[in-house]
Order: sequence, then C-alpha cells, then structure tokens
Amino acid sequence: MHSTTILWPADLPPSEGICFGWTRPLLLVASIVPGRQNEGHAEELIAAAVAHPQWCAVRDMFSSDPRVIGYCDAPVSSKDSTPIFRLHDAPTSEHLDFQLVFYRRHKRQSMRFYAFDFTELDILPSQESTSRDAAPVSAARRNAEAVLFADFSRAHALAARKGGSLNEEVLRQANFAQFFAEIVESRRGAASSPIPRDVEPTVSRDRSTSRSPEDSGVHQRVSWFYILSAAVRRVQPIAREISSTADQLDVRFEQGVYVAGELPHVYHDKARTVTSISKYIKFHNCVWLVLNDVIIGVAFGTFLCENQHVLARILDEFLQQNLVHRMELALLWLNNWPAGLKLNTELSQFYCHSLIGVVSAWGWLLERAAPYFPALVWVIGAGGCCGMTMIISLLSDVLSVLTAHLYACYFISATVFRHQLSLAGSLWNLFRGKRYNVLRNRIDSWDYDLDQLLLGTILFTLVAFLYPTVLTYYALFAMARLAIMIIHAAFDTGTALLNHFPLFALLLRVKDPLRLPGGICVERSRAGPLILASQPAPLSSIFRHYAHLAGRLTTHYHPLRMLRQLASGRLMTPILRSAIRYNMIPVKTKASHPDKVS
Repeated sequence: MHSTTILWPADLPPSEGICFGWTRPLLLVASIVPGRQNEGHAEELIAAAVAHPQWCAVRDMFSSDPRVIGYCDAPVSSKDSTPIFRLHDAPTSEHLDFQLVFYRRHKRQSMRFYAFDFTELDILPSQESTSRDAAPVSAARRNAEAVLFADFSRAHALAARKGGSLNEEVLRQANFAQFFAEIVESRRGAASSPIPRDVEPTVSRDRSTSRSPEDSGVHQRVSWFYILSAAVRRVQPIAREISSTADQLDVRFEQGVYVAGELPHVYHDKARTVTSISKYIKFHNCVWLVLNDVIIGVAFGTFLCENQHVLARILDEFLQQNLVHRMELALLWLNNWPAGLKLNTELSQFYCHSLIGVVSAWGWLLERAAPYFPALVWVIGAGGCCGMTMIISLLSDVLSVLTAHLYACYFISATVFRHQLSLAGSLWNLFRGKRYNVLRNRIDSWDYDLDQLLLGTILFTLVAFLYPTVLTYYALFAMARLAIMIIHAAFDTGTALLNHFPLFALLLRVKDPLRLPGGICVERSRAGPLILASQPAPLSSIFRHYAHLAGRLTTHYHPLRMLRQLASGRLMTPILRSAIRYNMIPVKTKASHPDKVS
C-alpha cells in the first residue's frame, strides 16, 4: 500500500472526468476534462494547449509539460467534497492511498501568486542584500516541506517521483494552473475560438520574429533613453558629489528612464509571471512616489512663491542677526577672557581679528545679495514642479552656500586644532623618551640627546599652554557646524524617505495581502482537509531596503561618531548622496526582462 500527496484545486468541484496537470516534482491537478470515454480527445486538447503560443511564452519555466495524470469520479454523497482519484498508469490491483492538499488557482488578472519569500521592490537588490536574504528563503522552503511531508508524503515509485519536494517549480505550476486550464477550456469549447478573450496569440517562441514595427519603435526609443542617461552620467559625476540638486536631478532623470523602459513591458505582459508581477509592483511604486512627491512639492512650492517677499525678509533678518552679528559678538566675547578663562592674548587676538574679518566680509556679501532673496525663494518654490525632493535639495544647497563663512572658519580652526593634537602627541612621546616606528606601526623606546629632549620639552610646554585658546575657538565653530549638520541630516532623511518609501507595496499589503506573499504554509481547515495557504509578507521584509538606507544615515550621523570627529578635529561633512540612493536602471537591459510577454 502506497501513500502519496496530490495538490488539488480548491475551486474545482469534483466531477467525473479526466484529470490533467503535472506529475513532477509532485502530483498537481490543474483541471478536469469532463467524461472518461474520450481520453484520446483529452490528450489532443492538452497537446494543443501545450503548443499554444500563449503557453509557449512560459513553457521554458517548467521542466515538464502538463499531461493526463488520472481519472476522477464524483463523490457518492453530495455532502462529501473529496474527489475519488485514480492514477492514469496505476495497476488496478494495487491500492493507493491519496492525501489531498487543496490549493487556490489564482487568476492572472488578480496578480496573486504563491512564493517562498517576498520579492524586493522599489530598488534593485544589491549583492549583499541578496546573500543576506538567501537564508530566510531556504528556511521558509524547509519549513513548508517539513509541514507538507512529515506525516503523509512519501516517494511513489510508480510515478517515478523519488525525491520530490515542494520547490519553486511546484509553486510555478500552482500559479499557472488556472492559466493552462483556461487555454484547455477554450480549445475544448470551440475550434474557431482557440483562446480566451483576454489572451491574444501574438507571442511565439522566437520573439525576434513576432515583434511588430510599433514594438521596434518603442524599443528604439527606450534604447535612446538609455544612451542619453549614460551620457548624462559621464558629464555630471562631480556635480552630483558637490550639489544635492544635481544629484536629485539625476535621480529624477533615472526614474524617468526607468518608467519609460518598463512601460511597454508592464502593460503588455499577458503571462503574469511572478517576476513580471514583481516588476509591476516595483514600477507602480516608483510612479506613485514620483506623483506624490510632485503633488507635495507643488503645494509647498506654491506657498513659497506666494510668500516670497515675506520669506525673503525673514531670511535676510535671520542671516544678519544670527549668522553674522551674533558670531561677531561671540568672537569678541571669547577674546575678552570669558568666564575667567585666561587665553593667550596674542593668539586670541589673532584668531578674533582673522575670523571676524571672514564673517564681516561674508555679511557684506549677504547685504548685497539681499535684494535677490525674493527671486531665490521663488526659484526654490518653482522647483516644486519636480517634487518636494527637489525643494529639499535646493534648500540643502542654499544652506551650504549661505553658511560658507562658518564652514571656512570651521575648516581653519579644525585644521589648526588637528595639527596641534598631532604635534602634542609627537612631543609627548619625545618627552617620555619614545618615538613612533613607522615600519612596525608601533611606539618604541628611543634614546634622545639632551638638546633634543630640552627642545622637545620647551615646544611641548608651548603647545600645552596654547591649546586652551585653540580649543576655545575650535569649539565655537564646531558647535555651529554640528547644528548645520543636524539640518543636513534632516534634509537627507526626508530625501531618502520620499525617494525610496515603499508606498505602493504598503497599500497592496492593506488592500490585498495575497499580492505580496511572504511565504507558504499548510493549514487544516474546519472541514478537515489540508490547504496550501499563502502568508502575507511581513512589514519587516517590505521595509528591508529602506531600513538599510536608514542604517546608513544613522551610522553616518551617529552621535558617538560625531563626538569622535569633534574630539579628533576631523572635518564633519554630510553623507554622500550616492550612499542613500539605489540605481533604478538595470545594468543589463536584457536581463531586466527575462520573461516572455505578449
């Protein structure tokens, strides 16, 4: 007595007829051809459906073609929904025990499918994320196999299915069972109408022979888009590193190229494979992000344009009051021994006069540029036509320009402070009779002459007494730079949020969780039979790539990292925009459309 597992459609009522489907890796029934006396006719229908152009578009995804796998009889009792099944090539004398596992045949229009793991959306998966996600996929597959085959599934020598398991091919068979059943039903219904209404025979196995002139024109235009995007990338790499606006323009251009390249494939795909559905979600997620970005940008930009004079006056008063006059007062206060701190008089005066000169010169430039502030505010508001991210990028660049004098003073004071720390460390080693061994990267003992020790001690004393003065002026501009860095961090976070937020995926997760499968499981219904169910994707998998971006932001702007930079005198700079964005354009355009579509 043998026992085997059969995957049976939950929406297929048991009736007398010939069952067809797949026998490898598992027995999976796609549908039933009514009647048991016309087996030859059923085989002809299945052979015609396998040779159908629509099925040829996805035929390469399977290791075997559908075939007649058995016979089905209607249950004796009307209350019993369990079919009576017998294998096609099973001996009549051998008794077989079947365990039915019901699955749902999803229509292609619903875009529901079975999958072991959630497919990445919005951004192309990087190599590190792919390797990191390999373990959860295999774990989900192992758990599903353990549940499905622990009690009732054993290899059946008659069907030659030794080693069969629930793998990706079984899920593909379940996803395409309804598609193949529709083709068989259309072939059986009428010879003059070979396919369903929503299936058009425009695909052949050789795509080069079935491409229409319109498709060739579309592909030619898409190729020009890719050529133009490659040219733009060569001319603006430097601008992207120094300007947030240039980088955001490149992001928006890249999104436009991606949408133009995917548009012919997304809306002309009749096969609806798992890969094409993932591209569909990824495509609409990008479109929704751009549209919402533009809507928010236009609303906020309209506010800026309508209040440009008021905002320009507020901006001018803020710059003159806080970034010029208060910085001058702070420098003068430091020069007058603040809080009883006795600084070196000559060095303090040199610092004070030099830095006040830089601040005053920039304040004079800001006064001359004040009449143009309304036009600047209007330009920022007009940038809202390209989205809120463009406004944020413009504000980031404007902030960098308007605070250039603070960065210059910070750069000068930080450079002096960093070199003084290095000099103090070297003199401290000399004072202790040590020296740094460059070859072995360590500090060794060394015998210095008396003159060297005396000179080093004098220099160390000078550096130690000048250190409080250098530290005081460095702390002033380091705090100002830290405040500006916090604003840049807020801008970068907002830009990453608007460019990569999985909005469309979240809406699908709420509206129809089965369109975002995150795994499979075998459940037992109230009536008793087992059901192959799809689990919705967890929110952690939807936000996986966005969490990776957030991790880069928090790593760069981590408070401890900032404090270490402040203590060592290293320059604090905003995060590179290339580190918080992902490439939407595939590296290989042919590999980006692996599925055959009509």
